[in-house]
This record gives sequence, structure tokens and C-alpha cells, in this order.
Amino acid sequence: MDRFPEHIGSNEVRPVTVVEDIHRMTVDEYVHIVRDLGWESTELVEGVVYDVSPSYGLHTRTVMHVFRQIDALVARDTAFNVGSVLLSPRTLVDPDVYVVTNADVVTDLAATPGSAVILAVEVSVTTPAHDRGPKLIAYAKAGVPEVWLIDPRPEVGELVRHRDPDGASYRTVDRFTVGENATDLDVAAMLEH
Repeated sequence: MDRFPEHIGSNEVRPVTVVEDIHRMTVDEYVHIVRDLGWESTELVEGVVYDVSPSYGLHTRTVMHVFRQIDALVARDTAFNVGSVLLSPRTLVDPDVYVVTNADVVTDLAATPGSAVILAVEVSVTTPAHDRGPKLIAYAKAGVPEVWLIDPRPEVGELVRHRDPDGASYRTVDRFTVGENATDLDVAAMLEH
């Protein structure tokens, strides 16, 4: 017996891919659903809702360590460690840390436009496949000039730096050892290059 029969009666049957069954929503639809249903810990990437794991100590300590270093080096009020960034009409993400060209673009009642983001930092403890896959592609498509993916686990302790967006990827990718919680990360040296 065939796994996917060509015909059953007079109706033609064919395999269905997951992509065909996805309703890709807009950011506006997503925001309404989040408000109406009280969803927490989700992001919208290319119209698909992804669950985001709760943050525990390793993630939180790393985010705060990286944020404090970046914030000390960039102009006042341009580094943020909370907030939503609108990358496209179908992509709304919450980077762990991000830097904008002008703090005035961060307003009270709207997401920060992705076009203003010059650096996005994602700390990946439990979501590396999401951060290094669809989310990184979305950042590249939106033209975010630089994205840091940090894995702070003791056995990894790595930062993967993506620069020079080109379509759905980045032309320049560098790896750095940063230690557990990124305590060996020299943000000043990174931002100089």
C-alpha cells in the first residue's frame, strides 16, 4: 500500500506540506491576538508565531552583563534591553539587547522600527535553532547591520557576530570565545571593529 495514494475514489489526494497549512499573520493581527488571548513569551517571525522560552538565571545574567557594557559605550538612551522591534509587516521580535541610531524612534505606543536598529543581540540558551534560523534571516532581510548571537553556557561560551546583511544572510560571520555568561566579552573591542 502506498503511503500517499494518488487517488481515493474520484478525489485526488496528495501529500500536504506544513508550509501549506500555515496561516501567516501580520504584525497587527498578532498584536490583537496577543492582547485578546494574553499570550506571553512569543515572537512573530515571517508571519509565524514562535514560543520563546522563559528566562532563567544564565540568560538573565548574560543579558544584563552585555547590556551594561554596551550601554556604557554608546550614546545615552540608545541601548535597550527590553522592547519590540518591527522588522517587517509580518515580523515583530524582542531582541535581548539592541542599539538604535536615535532614541527618539523608541516611542510609548509603537514598536521600534527595525530600520533604526544598528545592533541586535540575542542570548541563546534554550532557543539557538530559532535565533540562528528564522530570526537571523529576518534580521538580515530587514537590513539590521549587525547581529550578535551569544551562547553563554559554560561548555560553549561563544559569540557569533554577523555583519553586512545580504538578502537573507550576512556576508561577514566571525566567532569569538566569550566565556560563561559572556564574562570574557570585550564589547569595546567588538564595537571598534
